[in-house]
Amino acid sequence: MAEQPGAPLQPPQPDPAPRPLAGGAAMSAVARTTAAVAGALTAIVVARTMGPDGAGGFAIALTLVVALTSLTTFGVEHGIAYYVSSGRWPAADALAACRRVALAAGLLAAVAGLGARLLMPSAFAGLSVASTIVVVAAMPFALWWFYVTYVALALDRYEAYVLPLTLQSVGLLVLVVPLSIAADLPGAVVALTASQVIAALAAAWWARRVRPDDRKPEPRQLRRAVSFGVKGYAANALALLSMRIDLFILSAAASAAAVGQLSVAFAVTTVMWLLPQALSDVVFPRVAALSAARGDPSFAHRTLVETKSLRHATLVMALAAGALAIALVVLVVPVFGPQFAPATTLGLILLPGVALYGLGQILSAIIVGRGHPIYSLYNALIVTPLTIALYLVLIPSMQAEGAALVKSGSLALSFLIALFFYRRVTGAQTKRLLVPTADELRDLRALVPLVREWASGVYLRMRARGT
Repeated sequence: MAEQPGAPLQPPQPDPAPRPLAGGAAMSAVARTTAAVAGALTAIVVARTMGPDGAGGFAIALTLVVALTSLTTFGVEHGIAYYVSSGRWPAADALAACRRVALAAGLLAAVAGLGARLLMPSAFAGLSVASTIVVVAAMPFALWWFYVTYVALALDRYEAYVLPLTLQSVGLLVLVVPLSIAADLPGAVVALTASQVIAALAAAWWARRVRPDDRKPEPRQLRRAVSFGVKGYAANALALLSMRIDLFILSAAASAAAVGQLSVAFAVTTVMWLLPQALSDVVFPRVAALSAARGDPSFAHRTLVETKSLRHATLVMALAAGALAIALVVLVVPVFGPQFAPATTLGLILLPGVALYGLGQILSAIIVGRGHPIYSLYNALIVTPLTIALYLVLIPSMQAEGAALVKSGSLALSFLIALFFYRRVTGAQTKRLLVPTADELRDLRALVPLVREWASGVYLRMRARGT
């Protein structure tokens, strides 16, 4: 409503205070835990219904979606988080740009995925052309909900950030049970694509609720976002290549069963990444916002956020590594079946590298949040060629164990390089950076009531809407 002549001017409303970072990390951790549990149950269903060969084919299908998503984002997600969180790109305009990019990049990804299947059929572990078409049809939907979550994250809308991921993983579990039993691998592939559509619909529902504001977007903002994110995009694409290409090489050099066993080992060990991923999700935009601010208080707060995040992750990773070592020895065969016994040894080989890489994820999030995405690219340019060369040497002779050895060493090397670049960017000493204190133990205990309060609020809102 327009102001009346002579009416006193209203003081400008202060910007809302950012939501607590711990609460956002807790929500993200809960969502990622839910996704991990659903993913584990999905892997068990696939393993039990289709055996190592079917599990290998499904692992290739799942890897294809993940790989194509990462390879065709073009770094837009990092540009979204950086420019929207710093207030330089209105959220509604960012969402409109995301729709266009998701459609164009999704079609490009679909063509690339299908082309790879036609050119290298032996690397796809028995995945048929028809099933590959079903898989790649998911790409526009997968990219759309992926982009939307970064807009939500930049706005501190943590509930909207975690919703698509949760629905996708739970939807896959619910659908894969009847479809894999009824139609084996083709049915499981249909479930995979349908779960991406469900997540995309949820993202679209939230995006429609984001209202345009009065700010005019700067011209060529999408180009700026891509320019900022392309360095991180290239780094992610190369890192994903070094982390996932072993499954395709192993499929060509060994068998689909070996792919299934290695994929189970990797899935079990990467449960340790739940907290580091959750922390890096919320640390990156917060560090970016604090870096854009001015004054000593903002810089002091930034240092506190970085230090606390790294120490919390170190504490949890140490505990998780011990627990997972026991789980690999005790639970893999009873849960997945005797045909997956080699996954125990493979998982123990992967464990050290996976643990260190989890800490490296937070280091990289801080480095990029401070405005230096180029260092992530340097890291990947060092690690990826060496990793692929070692895959080609060791997988033909050692098969799955060779792949696990190379992957674990590659992940550990990536952590060491990230630690070096973190010190270069921040100037901070790293001797005590990864040593938890009593304060971190108290912080973790304080998360319990936060999670309980969030879950209670979600339940009450759902109940109110239902009535």
